[in-house]
Amino acid sequence: MITSLKSLAVAIHKDERGDMGQIVLAVALIVIPLLLMLLAFGKQIGDWFKNQNSELKGKSTSVPKAL
Repeated sequence: MITSLKSLAVAIHKDERGDMGQIVLAVALIVIPLLLMLLAFGKQIGDWFKNQNSELKGKSTSVPKAL
């Protein structure tokens, strides 16, 4: 019984090995361009967020009354 479960687990593991490579490749194709964009435009993105934050802080913080 245990040997059959072990052989089943080994067979399942072998089948999923190819799928893992595809998953890693897909994640890498998403992450690498994002990292390159952050390296290239990181300062500009940070400045944009600072400007947006300062604009939000400058606006009124009062909550409108419910009807």
